[in-house]
Amino acid sequence: MTDPVLGEEEAAARLAAIVDSSDDAIVSKTLEGVITSWNQAAERIFGYTAAEAVGRHISLIIPEERRSEETEVLSRLVRGERINHFETIRRAKDGRPVDISLTVSPVRNSAGRIIGASKVARDISDQRRREEERQSLLEREREARAEAEAEAVNRSKDQFLATLSHELRTPLNAIYGWARMLDTGRLDEPAIRRATEAILRNAAAQVQLIEDLFDVSRVITGNMRLEVRPLNVAAVLEAALDTVRPAATAKGVHLESVLEHGAEAMMGDPARLQQVIWNLLMNAVKFTPRGGRVTAHLRRVDTHIEIVVSDTGEGIAPEHMPRLFQRFGQADSSSTRGHTGLGIGLALVRHLVDLHGGMVNAHSAGQGLGATFTVTLPVSAVPALFPPPPHPASEPASAPGTDQQKPVSLRDLRILVVDDDAEGLELAALILINAGAEVRTSPSAADAIAVLEGWSPDVLVTDLAMPGEDGFSLLRRARRVTTQRGRRLPALALTAYGRSEDRIRVLAAGFSLHLAKPVNPAELVLCVASLGGRTE
Repeated sequence: MTDPVLGEEEAAARLAAIVDSSDDAIVSKTLEGVITSWNQAAERIFGYTAAEAVGRHISLIIPEERRSEETEVLSRLVRGERINHFETIRRAKDGRPVDISLTVSPVRNSAGRIIGASKVARDISDQRRREEERQSLLEREREARAEAEAEAVNRSKDQFLATLSHELRTPLNAIYGWARMLDTGRLDEPAIRRATEAILRNAAAQVQLIEDLFDVSRVITGNMRLEVRPLNVAAVLEAALDTVRPAATAKGVHLESVLEHGAEAMMGDPARLQQVIWNLLMNAVKFTPRGGRVTAHLRRVDTHIEIVVSDTGEGIAPEHMPRLFQRFGQADSSSTRGHTGLGIGLALVRHLVDLHGGMVNAHSAGQGLGATFTVTLPVSAVPALFPPPPHPASEPASAPGTDQQKPVSLRDLRILVVDDDAEGLELAALILINAGAEVRTSPSAADAIAVLEGWSPDVLVTDLAMPGEDGFSLLRRARRVTTQRGRRLPALALTAYGRSEDRIRVLAAGFSLHLAKPVNPAELVLCVASLGGRTE
């Protein structure tokens, strides 16, 4: 029969051997914090021998700034709690800090009363050092990556500014050159027509470029908004085709459309969807050589409408696919590139399609094998279906819209035009005078008020940004003057501020209409006629 005393002694000896052979510091203490045991690992980790440590307070190894931790540990022990893997710092005999992971358990007597604590401290200095080295390495990598990205962004900005300068100067060169030729007065009638057409064509290109840049700004700032209403997708597509057809014809590219029945009606912003289709078609025409073909296919697929634009052009190399819809991303941005553009058209397409809740994707079998762009749009509930659009070729000569091209008379209308830009002021006045209006001009808001003191115009046309006093202030003062006479004064803002948010601000300020520079002369006359009651 085994002696119970010997059994207890053997168990105690085994426990002591385990404690002494442990790689972790194992320390016992009373509830008052007095050390009662100290194993060999504690000697190795903290530098104090058992003789030096036993009987002393545990604060022997606790830094001054961490003494509050011991108070918290003791209070939790008294409640019978166990503290597991608490990471902290202790101080060795030589003063160096030691990173440890601490586990503390309450020690109870035979009656179950808590009389002390057992602490197991694992030295995690090497682990912490490795973590710090890893964090330092990661931080260096992040800094290197951020530096590389910043350099890439700067290169991209420089590249974009160079491309923008080129794209702005190219049409400006034609405008400036032809204008100087006209100024000589030596051109014959055919040359004058060519000059006029070239100036109009290149000015329109610059206007489109500026509008695209505005749209990119709206995308970046989150200010792009849709004016959603029921629309006929087929009519939108046909309108985009009509806009692109002259460019395709001039290049010798065959443009065709396939419109499937049942894919006409949906909810969306017709102007923005036309912009999507126009960009895809112009892109296809640009990259399709003479004699090639561009096809626009409209079809209904389950609960979606698909607009597919395909071409037989240059195609897209696989390495360019990932950045195809990125802003300012171009397959070739070198000075020897074969195509113009800023690389923003497809980025706008993607964003506008996203705003409609749709998707756009591209496919190409490779360079020289053409490309296909597919826009998928959800079909929402539409209040009423639309009749199919008439084919342009079938429209009679007196189709709606031709009346708008007839001259509008402003005879007997009195117009006050205000602009600090002398050339802009002269141009607007000449346009209105040629339409029959009686026009007076002012280079400033103060001068305009002086004119109003002795003359009552039917319409005010004013710039907004002017030195001294802007157009908003002028409108308020002018309205006070005319109201005192019992007259109303409709006002048109003719300004270089052309964003949608500018238009909202202008109308909210009390202007009747907003026109962005550069303005189409016919549009200016029509707007003034509308304000003067001459379009009925």
